[in-house]
Amino acid sequence: MPLNRPVLSERMQAIEDMVLPGLPLADIGTDHGMIPADILLKGICPYAVLTDINPGPLEKCRENLKAFGVDPSKYSIIQGDGLDPVGDGGFGTVITAGMGGELIISIFEETGWSTERPEGVPLARRFVVQPRTHADDLRSYLTEAEFRLCDYKLAKERGRICEVFAVEPCGAGELRPDSGLVSEFLLAKNDPLILEFLDGKIRKACRIADDASASDRPDAKDASELWRAVASQLEEIRRNL
Repeated sequence: MPLNRPVLSERMQAIEDMVLPGLPLADIGTDHGMIPADILLKGICPYAVLTDINPGPLEKCRENLKAFGVDPSKYSIIQGDGLDPVGDGGFGTVITAGMGGELIISIFEETGWSTERPEGVPLARRFVVQPRTHADDLRSYLTEAEFRLCDYKLAKERGRICEVFAVEPCGAGELRPDSGLVSEFLLAKNDPLILEFLDGKIRKACRIADDASASDRPDAKDASELWRAVASQLEEIRRNL
């Protein structure tokens, strides 16, 4: 007997909320498949491709979709690396979530994120990303890669604040993600978690500065001063909210 619905965390719901409705979906590194399962059950997207590099998560994903009673004609489960399994394109949204920011960057660079496929079909209209680490590096990468930021949200999961943002390919001169210490887009939204988020970034910068001060490396003093300056800039941003 099918279960009622997948139970999404705040983080997973934030990802789902950024998916373009009425268009096919691809979930890269799907793991348990909960997000696409919920999307298909709600009729948000007509079809989904779920991928993972490892067979274990895909087997669990397959079991979950069956248990939730998702129509098998509405999805494909494919083992593969990065964007390779969705190379033909034509998706409304591609999700890359729950992995490190550096890994997301490598997936984009090594397996092709470009807007046009060989047949002239766009890979996707939108990419929804949720990096576990190195979110600032990912934002900087996207700044240089001709994407515009169209949504940004903070979400809490297991006591940790996660960054979820959606980007779309853009032309020259269009708004793109900023690469500052904190996204101007996010600050403008006045997210309910923004103060807690900034406090966490300030604590992290101070901790790194303290660790550098205690180090005997030749560059320890410079590193400590750099991170103290970062903490000061973040404190200034917080005061101005």
